[in-house]
This record gives sequence, structure tokens and C-alpha cells, in this order.
Amino acid sequence: MKRLYLSLLLLVPSLHADKVQCEIRSEKIYCTYILDRSDTYKERAVAFHWLSPRSPEDDRIRHFRIPPGYGSVYDYRFLPGRAKGKWRVVVVNTENNQSVETTFDINTTDETIFEED
Repeated sequence: MKRLYLSLLLLVPSLHADKVQCEIRSEKIYCTYILDRSDTYKERAVAFHWLSPRSPEDDRIRHFRIPPGYGSVYDYRFLPGRAKGKWRVVVVNTENNQSVETTFDINTTDETIFEED
């Protein structure tokens, strides 16, 4: 029984690995980096890499510091003006070079947010 309990204790932290999730709301794309809550005792430095499917000029890298005790950080971009296609967002822990990534599709390039009345 003790071996089973120890095995479960070793397995549980691996089920709560860091991850990144993106969603499109209104006219913004939000990507949230969610940390493993058991590993938030120290400050972290991460970089969000937004990789465009078509145009390297639309790529972006943003750096963030996550204070101890915090479980997530997010970045966003405005949807209008972004290239259509499958985007990649890679979040890199700049201290150990570990990364997580996700993809999302943009099917519209509505420019209405930039139009004047």
C-alpha cells in the first residue's frame, strides 16, 4: 500500500505541468501561461513568442517576470491586422529554456476596430 501511495505522489506533479492556453474574445487574442502551482515559490522570467503563419513582421516576443506565489501571466494581441492562418505561441522559461506551446487559427481579418466614425 505504501508503494502505491508513493507512486501516486510521484505521478501527481507530472499531471500538473505548465501550459499555455489561447482564446479569442471580442477583438483580442488572449494567451495565458499557467504554472504548476507546486512550483511558484520563486520568481520566474518567461518570454511569449507569437509566431505568425505568414509574416515575420507580425511576430512578437514579450518578456514577463512572474512574482513568487503567482500562478499565471497573460499576454494579448488585437485581432484586427493579424494574418490569417494557424498561429503558434511558445512560452519559454528563460531561466531553464523549457518551453510550452499552443496553436490557434485566425479565420478573419476584420479591420473594424481601426475604422474611424
